[in-house]
Amino acid sequence: MHMRTLTHTLMALAIASTSVAARAQDWQPTKEVDGVQLYAKSDPNEGLKSFKGVVRIKASMKQALAAVLVRETFPEWVYNMLEDRTLPTDNADQSYCYMWIKGVWPTSDRDTVARVTVEQNPKTLAVSVVARSTEQQRVPPQKDRVRMTNMYSGFTVIPVSDTETEVQLEGVADPAGSIPNFVTNMVAGDLPAKTLSALKTRLESGKVDIKALETVPFAQISMQKIKLPQ
Repeated sequence: MHMRTLTHTLMALAIASTSVAARAQDWQPTKEVDGVQLYAKSDPNEGLKSFKGVVRIKASMKQALAAVLVRETFPEWVYNMLEDRTLPTDNADQSYCYMWIKGVWPTSDRDTVARVTVEQNPKTLAVSVVARSTEQQRVPPQKDRVRMTNMYSGFTVIPVSDTETEVQLEGVADPAGSIPNFVTNMVAGDLPAKTLSALKTRLESGKVDIKALETVPFAQISMQKIKLPQ
């Protein structure tokens, strides 16, 4: 490799490494609620903030995956979720869903179409289930609902032991419409704590049906490429 090319390559790698490290350090702890440690960081998107929650749950990784891979159950435990249904797709490696979220008075309900992907870190075995707004034409506009076109939400399931799992939830969304950013940030800040607290209760009380991993199509496909701890 030419010396100048090598120098430029090394500089690019150094800059990229610094950027990754800086992003990793952006999360600032805010408070702990019901065993859920909360974090926040500023987002360049018009003053909005990104939020993250982290919780340890007395459940196996497989049990936790049976919750986060079955989106149809989300209205039972995800904060303010009224509907989360899987949309038809011909791609086995991804899924699309329609999400309907309850508005906070006096605002209207929100909704979005999102692409859901599942990835696993081969070293840590952590599984990330990420939803990003896209292809809104898949569902026509709904009456009395404001369509969000910029939303990100992701669960990360990390095995700790045979009987304990860490679950993280992070996300950011531009709610669209005329909502002040401070209201958006206030509501979004409640999401990780209330959602992860409800998930912890749901898992530790045995309300998650692990058989759903074999019967729900997206969960079944996802589990084929997920390696569980031995």
